[in-house]
Amino acid sequence: MVKIPWEKLAENPKASEALVTMLVLRLRPGARAVDGKGGDEGRDLYEYVEGETLILYEAKSFSGRMGKSQRSQVVESLQSAARHQPDHWDLLVPIDPNPSEQRWFDSLRQEFQFVREWRGRSWLDTQFAAHPDLVRYALHESSDYILERIAELKMEREVMPKIPDYIDRAVTLHQRGQEISPHYSLQTELDANGNSLIHLIPKNPGSREGEIRLLGSPQFPAGAHGEAQRRQYQETMRFGGEMELTAENVAGISVSGPVELGLDALPLAGMRIISPREEISPSIHAQLAVQQESGLPQVSLPLEFTRREHGSAGGTLYGQSIGGFLKVRLRLEKGSGKCSFTFSVDPPPYSMPQTFVPALRLIGNMRPGRTVALAFAGDTPSRLYAPLGDHDVFDRWPPEEATWWASAFEDLAHLQNRTGYFFPVPDKFTKADVRDVRDVLALLSGETIALRGTVLSLVVTSSEALDQLTPPPGQMSRIRAQSQGLSFQIGGQEIELGAGVDIYTLDKVLNLSEARRELAENGQAAVRLRVSKQFPATRHLPDTQTSPE
Repeated sequence: MVKIPWEKLAENPKASEALVTMLVLRLRPGARAVDGKGGDEGRDLYEYVEGETLILYEAKSFSGRMGKSQRSQVVESLQSAARHQPDHWDLLVPIDPNPSEQRWFDSLRQEFQFVREWRGRSWLDTQFAAHPDLVRYALHESSDYILERIAELKMEREVMPKIPDYIDRAVTLHQRGQEISPHYSLQTELDANGNSLIHLIPKNPGSREGEIRLLGSPQFPAGAHGEAQRRQYQETMRFGGEMELTAENVAGISVSGPVELGLDALPLAGMRIISPREEISPSIHAQLAVQQESGLPQVSLPLEFTRREHGSAGGTLYGQSIGGFLKVRLRLEKGSGKCSFTFSVDPPPYSMPQTFVPALRLIGNMRPGRTVALAFAGDTPSRLYAPLGDHDVFDRWPPEEATWWASAFEDLAHLQNRTGYFFPVPDKFTKADVRDVRDVLALLSGETIALRGTVLSLVVTSSEALDQLTPPPGQMSRIRAQSQGLSFQIGGQEIELGAGVDIYTLDKVLNLSEARRELAENGQAAVRLRVSKQFPATRHLPDTQTSPE
C-alpha cells in the first residue's frame, strides 16, 4: 500500500487538510467545500444527505499523538460546528487513536451529541490507496495545486444545471433521439455504476424491416468455467433467461443494423442477453404435490406463477408458494411436453412461524425416487410430472433438516397460541431457541423439565447457611428454589411464565475452603456446588401456573 508522508505534510497544514478534503469530495459526491479565507465558521466541509441530514467533516493535519493542544483545537472546532446543529460530525486526522485517545473522543459526545466517527491514519491510507491520482498530489504537487483542484471541483458542483434547465435539455435530446431512426426509438438510463444504457425499442414490433442482427457466435474458453458458460448460454437461448457475456465471449461477434444507427462501427465490450419476458396477470394458480413411489400424494402445496420467459425451444414459468418461502422454476419444452423443476428457498422476512411449515413439509418429502406432480387450476386441469433425482435435494434444507424445522416452527406457533404472545420468526432463531420453545411448552403442560448445567452458584451470608448446603460425606443435599419472575429469551423475544420451582440435588461443595475464608473476611461468600449426575436439576411451574390444554 502506498502511504502518504503525513509527517512531512504536517509541516504544511493547509496542504494536508486540502488533500483530505479532496478525498472526501471524491468519496462523497454530495459533499461541498467552503472557502475558509473569511472563516468557515466550523463548516469547511459538509454534506446534506437525503436533503435533511447534515454531516460535517473536520480535517486536521495533526501527526504523532493527540496531545492537549490538539484536543483543544478539536473542541474549538466542535464549538463552532455546534452553531450549525449538525446531525453527525466526523473527525479526519492521520492518527490512529490509542485507547486513551479513543476514550477522550467518545467522551466528547456527552457535550456534543452529534460526534460520530474518528477516521484515522489507517482508514485514510486505505482510501488513498484506491485513488492513486490523489496519492500523486501528495507526493509530487504543491499545496497551491491541490487547492486549485478543490476550487475547480467546487465550481463544477456549484454550476450544476437547475432542474427546469435540466428538464428542457433532457426533453430536447429525447425528441432528437426519436428522429434518428424510422425503425427504433431510443430510451436512455443510468445503471447502478453510473454507466449510460441506451435501449433501442422497435417502432413496429414484429416487422423484420430494419432488424438488428448479431454476426458470429460467442466464444467460450476451455475448462470447467467456459463449459459452464456455454451450457448457460444454450439454456438461455433455448428456454429464456438472462446472461452476461464478457469481451472475451463476444470477440468474434459484430453487429449489423440500420445505417442511421451506426451499429457497424460500434465495438462490443460485452453483451447482456435478456429473453422476451412477460408478467402474468392475473397469475396462474397451481397445486404442487410430492407423490410416493406408489403414486399416492404425500403432501401438496399451492403455487402462484407470476412471470413467463420465452426461448427458441420452449419457455420458463416462475412462481412461488404463498408467502414466498419456496421459489419454483418450471421449464417446458415445446411439442414434447417434457418439463423440469428447479426449487430454491428464500425465507421471507417478518413472517409468522406457521407460514413456513407447509413449504418445509413439502421439502421434507422431496426424496429421490418420488415424483413431483403439478396440477394447474381450471375447469379442465392439466398435469405435469417429473421424477425427483439426487440433484433436486436442497443444499440448505435437506429432507431431514426441513422436517425438523417444520416441527420447530409448528412448536413456535403453538407456543404463541398458548401464551397469546404473537411475533414473527426472529432473524436469529437457533436450535437452542427451539429447545427452549419445547421446554416452555412442557412447563405450560404441567410437565417437569431437566435443567442444563452441572454447577450451581449461590451467595451465602452465614456459616449456618454454608453448613446446610454442605452435604455429609457420601450423602447429598437438596435445594428447592422458587423464582417469581421466570422468563425465557427466544430469538430475542422474552416469554414470561411467572413463578417457577427449581429442584437441585447436590453432592459436593467445589470451593468449601475458599468459601469459608471469604465468608470470614467479607461476611458473604460465593459458593459453587456440584449437581448430582444421578439426579439432574429439574424445573416445574406451581400448580397454580399450570394451564390446561
